[in-house]
Amino acid sequence: MTQPPPPQQPYGQQPGPGQYPQQQPPKKRKKWPWILLAIVVLFVIIAVATSGGEDKGETTAGTSASPAAPGVAPAEGGNTIPPLAPAAPSGEGKSIVYEVISDSGELNNVTWFDENSAIQQQSTVPAPWTLTVNNPSTFVIAGVGAQTTGTSVTCRVIVDGEVEDEQTATGQYAVVNCNAGL
Repeated sequence: MTQPPPPQQPYGQQPGPGQYPQQQPPKKRKKWPWILLAIVVLFVIIAVATSGGEDKGETTAGTSASPAAPGVAPAEGGNTIPPLAPAAPSGEGKSIVYEVISDSGELNNVTWFDENSAIQQQSTVPAPWTLTVNNPSTFVIAGVGAQTTGTSVTCRVIVDGEVEDEQTATGQYAVVNCNAGL
C-alpha cells in the first residue's frame, strides 16, 4: 500500500528543498536463523549429555583394578594410575667428542649439547676447537654447530670412538651443523 503524498505537494512531484518524504518503517529482522541456531545447539547439548555416561563402572579386558599407591588417587572405574618415574641412568653413558676445524684461526661461535643434553654456546673461539663430554642419559642428544670467520668450516661428532656425523660448509662466514641421536 502506498501512502498519499504530503499535502504541500501535488501527486507525482519530487519534494523540494527542506521537504522530506515520509520514511518507511524499519524492516523486521528475520527470526528463522535464530530458531535454526537454537535447534542445532539443542541437538549438540543432547548429544554431549548422552554420549558420556554409557561406560561408567565397566572395565575393558586387559585392565585390572589394583590397590592405590600412596598419594595416587584411583582413576574412574577403580583403576589406579602409577606415578611417572624417570628411568635410572645406566651409569655407563656415552663418550662424545665434538670437533670443529676452520681455515681461519677463529670461530664466531660454537653451539653444542653438554653432558645433560642441554644446549651450550661459546663466542669468539680459537680454531680448531675440541670438546669431550660423557653423557649418562638413557637417550643421548649429541650435536655441534659452528660459524667461521673464514670461508670453510668442518664439524665432527664422535661417539664412543665412532664418527656419527661429519659435515663441511664453505662460503664467507659459513655455518655448519653435525648431529647424532643415540
